[in-house]
Parts: sequence; C-alpha cells; structure tokens
Amino acid sequence: MSKVELPLERLNEALDGGVEDGSNVLMLADLAVDKSRFASALVNFRLDQGDNLVYFINNKMPEYAAERIKDDGNEESTAIVDGFSSTLGKDTDADYRLETSLKDDREEFMEETKETAKQAMRDMEDFGSTFVLDSLDSFVGQWDAVEEMAQELKGVAESTNTVNYFFLPNLGFEEEDGDFDRLTEIFDYVVHLKGLERSGIVLKFVDIRKPDVDTKVPFDVTPRGLVMYVPKILVTGPYDSGKSTTVQTMSEDAVSVDRLGTTVALDHGQVERKGVKAELFGTPGQKRFDWALDFLGRSIFGCFIVVDSRDPNFERVKQMKEDLTEEELPYLILANFQNKDDAMSPEEIQDETGMETVGIDAKHGDNLDEALERLMEKILDTHSWYYA
Repeated sequence: MSKVELPLERLNEALDGGVEDGSNVLMLADLAVDKSRFASALVNFRLDQGDNLVYFINNKMPEYAAERIKDDGNEESTAIVDGFSSTLGKDTDADYRLETSLKDDREEFMEETKETAKQAMRDMEDFGSTFVLDSLDSFVGQWDAVEEMAQELKGVAESTNTVNYFFLPNLGFEEEDGDFDRLTEIFDYVVHLKGLERSGIVLKFVDIRKPDVDTKVPFDVTPRGLVMYVPKILVTGPYDSGKSTTVQTMSEDAVSVDRLGTTVALDHGQVERKGVKAELFGTPGQKRFDWALDFLGRSIFGCFIVVDSRDPNFERVKQMKEDLTEEELPYLILANFQNKDDAMSPEEIQDETGMETVGIDAKHGDNLDEALERLMEKILDTHSWYYA
C-alpha cells in the first residue's frame, strides 16, 4: 500500500514515509494536549495535500469543527458528521447526522455511528480521503464494539483510499494496563500525544507506540499548522560575543534589556520557520551573571554558545562545556564574526574546543538557519528532555 504523510516530517521519517493508506490510526491524547486542535491541524494539512475529509464530531457541536477546518471554497470535499446534536436533543441541518441519543441507547448509538461514517466515506469514494472520529471517549470499555466498528471502517477505507484517525483522551491508560494492550490490538498505529510538565512548562510531544519506533517529537499547534517546538533554547557565551544580535536576528520577535549597549537581563526571542518553532533565551556574558545560566539550565533543552571568532575566550567556553555536559544538554558553538579578516575558522575553533562549531555572521544572519536545524537534530536525538 502507498504511504500517507503526517504533518511532522520527523514522524514520516520514522514511519518510512507516513502511515499506510487504508489503515486505522489511534491518536491517544493526554489531558494536557488539546486533541481537537491537533485534529484540526492534521486535517488542514491533509486538505492542503488534496484530500477530501469526513469529520465525525461527537463531543461538541459541529460548528466547532467547521470553524477550525480550512475553507478554500471546496465545500464538496468536506463532510462534517453531526454525532452530538441528537444527544443534546437539538435540531441540526447537517447532511450527515445521528438520530440516536447516546444517553438513551449506547449500543444503538455506536451502530449508527458506524453506519453513518461508512456512508459518508463511500460518498467520497472517487477521491483519496481522511476520516476523523473526534473522540472515542463515549465508547471506552466497549472494546469489542470498537474493534468491530474499526474493522468495518477499515474495509471502507481500503476501498476508498482513506486513512481513519480515531482520537481518544488518555483517561489513565498505561502500558501495563489490559486496556492499553487491547487498543494496540485494535488499531494499526497507536500514536501517543503526551503532555509532560517540566519546570513549569508543559511540553507536548508525539510518541509512536505502534509500531515500536524510538522517535519522540515535541510539537505545538500554531496558525501555520503543526510544528516541531522547543520551549527553551539557551543562547549564551563569553562577554560581547554577539549573543543579543544572534537572538534578535534569528527571531521574528525579540526583546532585550540593556544598559549602554550591554545586556543586563535576559534576551528573549521566538523563531518559527521550516516547520520548527523555538523560544530563545539569551543570558548576559559577564561571569557575575552565571546565576542566570544556572537558573535557566534547569529547564532548557539545548544551548548555543556564541563566541567571537577573533578572540574566542577558550577558557570560558570550556567551563561552559563542562556545565552543559554535566546537565546532559546538547549544545553547539556559533563562531560569530566570520565576515572579519582576523576571524578563526569554525574548524580551528572546533579542533581547540572539541565541540561542534558552525560559523555565522549574526548581524546579517549567515548560517543561522543551518545552526538551528543542527541543534534541533541534537535535541531530538537526546533522551533527557522527555524523561519525567
């Protein structure tokens, strides 16, 4: 079967191109993750790829989903199934809707869910499609019925070039639980959308549980869609090496506090491009501000060490290396002022420090995108950031 891409390229790489056409994919979402926002980002990405969409919403009014789905004038390619109004006893003008109330007859509600979804999917049979069932929480514990529904929908998916995505809030499922084992039996893919609190930050990341691949991707949902997201990258280095300029040039928005041109507080900036979003925090370079490095170091995920290539201050850099290594944090040297004739080359600085080095010109932005990509790879390959 052909593969269908997911919004995060890192996931596609881990899955050898994406999920298989005609498959059932479970998205198990921790309560710290807004699964509806993730679902909207997923379907909008697939709509951009030319898919048609069947969106079955059964825990909110259908307008909630409609407001979050891109409207490019192709209404015929999108069908929203109203599985909620009947339970509230409300009228609906949706083309696809349930008549049975969940409160009155759960078994009949599940049967009608299955048959209505199959009909909506068949109506899209001339096109490759995405099917989303917004929430399986109404069916928790009814695993035999869920398996029957999933298998029947899979049969339709295989004949209509559709991928079925089922979203389920994580109501305490753990690996050692029988319920979790049952879920992995029912679905072709199990993708855990985790929410991990770390030093006051809720880090959201994707953990693929079936198949068993060792890939964990931090994410955020932005107006641009789903992106890899790192909530704190430190930008540090010796005094007057160009840290503030690095933060300001790399960022779309940046603020800093300085006195007579010298940073005396923290720089902060945000960068979002090429599917990556990161928060940057720059510390002052003077040694008396080492407390700031210690404070931020408890919750950072990676670090840029900016040096002046004309005078790298190797003693200070090597001390920073020891501190970062002790914290098991990935780092990268940014050799600034590469546009100057008396600058040491990145290779020379790397040989002296034993640290991976990228040559940059912070003022004009040379090689900053490459530096961000390389540090992101180091962060994603490091396990310490997602340990509880």
